[in-house]
Amino acid sequence: MMNNKQSLNSRKRGRIVPFLDTPGSLLFLTSEISPFMKTGGLGDYSQALPPALLRAMEDGGEVRVFCPGFGGADKDPRLVRAGGPLKFETPWGEKTLRVLRSGKKGDAGDSQPSPVIDFLLVDDLFDRKGLYGESGQDYPDNFIRYFSWSLAVFAWMRETGFIPDVVHGNDWQTGMFFPLLRLRSMEDPSLSSIRTVFTIHNLAFKGLFPFELFSLTGFPDSWGGFDGLEYYGDLSMIKGGIVFSDYVTTVSPTYRNEVLSEPLGAGLSGALKYRGERFLGILNGIDNDIWNPSTDPMIEVPFSSAEHSGKDLDRKCLQGKGRFVLPDAPVIGCVTRMTPQKGIDLLLAGIEEWFSRKGSPFSFFLLGTGDPVLEKKARELESKYSGMVRAVIGFDEPLSHQIYAGSDFFIMPSRYEPCGLAQMYAMRYGSVPLVFPTGGLRDTVSDGVDGLWMSALSVEGVTDILDRALKIYRDKKAFLPLRRHAMEKNNSWEERTGEYLRLYKGLPSSVPGSGQDLLMARMALKM
Repeated sequence: MMNNKQSLNSRKRGRIVPFLDTPGSLLFLTSEISPFMKTGGLGDYSQALPPALLRAMEDGGEVRVFCPGFGGADKDPRLVRAGGPLKFETPWGEKTLRVLRSGKKGDAGDSQPSPVIDFLLVDDLFDRKGLYGESGQDYPDNFIRYFSWSLAVFAWMRETGFIPDVVHGNDWQTGMFFPLLRLRSMEDPSLSSIRTVFTIHNLAFKGLFPFELFSLTGFPDSWGGFDGLEYYGDLSMIKGGIVFSDYVTTVSPTYRNEVLSEPLGAGLSGALKYRGERFLGILNGIDNDIWNPSTDPMIEVPFSSAEHSGKDLDRKCLQGKGRFVLPDAPVIGCVTRMTPQKGIDLLLAGIEEWFSRKGSPFSFFLLGTGDPVLEKKARELESKYSGMVRAVIGFDEPLSHQIYAGSDFFIMPSRYEPCGLAQMYAMRYGSVPLVFPTGGLRDTVSDGVDGLWMSALSVEGVTDILDRALKIYRDKKAFLPLRRHAMEKNNSWEERTGEYLRLYKGLPSSVPGSGQDLLMARMALKM
C-alpha cells in the first residue's frame, strides 16, 4: 500500500499550495462511474472528465476518483484490492472499510496517464442490486450509506496520506463531505488548505431525509437552519455541497440561470442566489474517443462526416432490429429515462396523434426504462403501430449506440434538462436532434444549424417538430448540411476542461463571503 503521507503533508506545511503547482492534486467524488455503475449522465461525466482533466493539467498532476462500492465489486475482475480492512467510527458504530482499485497512475513517460479510481466498500452498505434503490423505491438507509461513505473518504485519506489540493464532489450523495471537511479542518490543520467545488447535475434530486438525523451528524446547531442543511423541515444532503463548498457549479449556463428562480430551482433558488458569482454554469462534454462512429465497435458499420455511407447501412440494420416496414421512411430515435422530466408522456401522445391522423410516415425506435405507466404506454403504442414503432424497455448499451448511428433524427422533448448528453451523442453520430430548448439543450443545439427546436412544450409542439423535421428530410439540400454540421460540432471534454482548470487554479483557500465562511461566523457567535 502506498504511504505518501509524510511527503504530502510536508508539502502543505506552512503554505497554501496553489493547484497545478507541481504536483497538483484533485480528488473527484462521485456515486457513479461508467462502465462500472451508472443510472444516467453522472456515470458518463465521471468516466470522461477526470482523465480529460489529467491530460490537460500543466506540469503534471494527480487525479484520483473515489466512488462507493457496488454490487458484486468483490468479484469484478477489473478491480484489485488496494487497502483494508480499516476500522472507522460513524454515528451508527464502528464500520469497516475495504478498498478496490481500477486504473493506474501513469508514469512520467506515459502519454495517456489514467486517474486512479478507488471504490470504497463500507461493510455491506453498497453490495446491493441498485445504487440508490430498487423497484422504484429508495433504500430507507440511504442517509446512513452516504454519510458513512463520506466518513470513509476521510479514513482513506488519512490511511494513504493523500490530502488533495482540490476536492470536486457531485450531487447529493457527496454533499455531506463538505460540512464534514469544514468541521474536521478546525481540528486538523492539514485539511484547512483543501479547496472545494460541488457540481449539481439535477436539482430535482436533493437527498432529503428526516431532520431528526441532523442530531447524529455532530454538526453545530447553527448549521441546522434553513441557511444551512434544513430544507422545509427535512435534512437535505445536496445543501451540504451548496452551502459549504467554495464554488458551486452546474452542468450548463442556461440551467444555471433557470434554477435561480422557481419552479426549476426546486425550492433551492434562494440558496443558489446567495452564492452569487460563486455559482457557475459549465457545460458538459463527451468523450470523443468512446463516442466515435468511425471506431465504435458497438455499431455495425463505421462512418464519419467525410465518409457517411456507413450510416446508411447502420440505418438499415436498425430498421431490421425495429422490424420496420417502411424502408424509405426516416427513422427517429430516442434513448432516455422514461420520466415526466424527459417529456416522454408528451412524446408518446404526440406520436400517437401523428399516426392517428395519418401524417407523413416515419419509423420510431425507443429505448428506455423508468416510470411503469410510461413503459406500458410505450408498449401499447408499439402494439398499435407495429412495423412503425419499436419500444425496447430496459438498458442496452450496444443498442443505444446503434440507435444513435442508425437514426436520422433524435428527439428530446424534455421539460427541463440540466445539460443532457444524449443530444451530443446523437450529433456525433449524425442523428439530428429535435429538442425543446431548455437548459443544456439550448446551449448545445442551434436551431436550423445542427438541430431543430420545438416551438412549444406540448403534444402540439411534438407534432409541429415532427412536421418540420419530415419536411426538411425530404429536402436533401436542407437535411444533409444539418447532419454535417451536427457531426462536425465539437462537444468534446477537451473544449470544456479549461473552465474547470481555471476554476481550480483560481480557488483561494478561503473564499471571503462564501456560504461556509458566513456559516462558520454564525457558528462562532452561537457556540
